[in-house]
Amino acid sequence: MKKKLLVPFDASPSSTRALTYAVQFAEEVGYELVILNVQLEFNTRNVRKFAGENQIKYYQEEAASQAFESAKEYLEHHEVTYTLRKRIGVPDQVILEESGDEGISLIVMGTRGVGRVKGAILGSVSYNVLQSTKIPVTIVP
Repeated sequence: MKKKLLVPFDASPSSTRALTYAVQFAEEVGYELVILNVQLEFNTRNVRKFAGENQIKYYQEEAASQAFESAKEYLEHHEVTYTLRKRIGVPDQVILEESGDEGISLIVMGTRGVGRVKGAILGSVSYNVLQSTKIPVTIVP
């Protein structure tokens, strides 16, 4: 079984640089990529005042599809095995859960994504994953 490399991806410039690095690494050492897109859980009482459950699901599907299209445009030019995974939840928690998947031996991620809050050096998701995981993490600036 091939070792797997987890790449959280939201099509931000930072995650795109991480994907580029991950593909080069995977090609060199023969890893399989798991491209993970995490959509926030918007189905809360306050959000439901303004949008129905179907609208929320549609938005989440569209956002994930757009991110995956961006990833596939790059991946189609490379000979690397990959899987696309979409999950809903809190990004750092979902990334940590997915990293527990059998065969994931490395996480490659950008410094920050499309979120509104920006860290001084690292985004909060990158920082939390780095502090909480038990497997190696490569942060791509």
